[in-house]
Amino acid sequence: MTALLRVVAPVGFGSRRAAHLIERNVMVYRRIYVTLASGFFEPLFYLLAMGFGLGALVGTVPGPDGQPMAYTAFIAPALLAASSMNGAVYESTNILFRLNYEKVYHAALSTPLGVGDVALGELGWSLTRGTIYAVGFMV
Repeated sequence: MTALLRVVAPVGFGSRRAAHLIERNVMVYRRIYVTLASGFFEPLFYLLAMGFGLGALVGTVPGPDGQPMAYTAFIAPALLAASSMNGAVYESTNILFRLNYEKVYHAALSTPLGVGDVALGELGWSLTRGTIYAVGFMV
């Protein structure tokens, strides 16, 4: 006799179920906004230390077209890229903690969400957090 253990919903590209996990993460980060805000201040501190501290010693550097440019203007795009990538990496490194200790995925899989929906939701949130840092740095 075969026992049906669980009904698994198929994953579709048009599925909006992964958005529920992104919404869950937004609700969590509304309570711990300091963690999200730290990603804005980290590149600013680097810009202050490297751009103005080291920039006073370096002066100007040759730009892409050979014209001299300030060291702060030279290093700022790299800090933007690093901030955006760090936001996504920070979010995706604690997956083992969420799986083993918080049991977030066990709770999510007890709903109609499938494994693919959970994976898409987590990837979507990582991209969203990286985008938030990039937009915040651009402003």
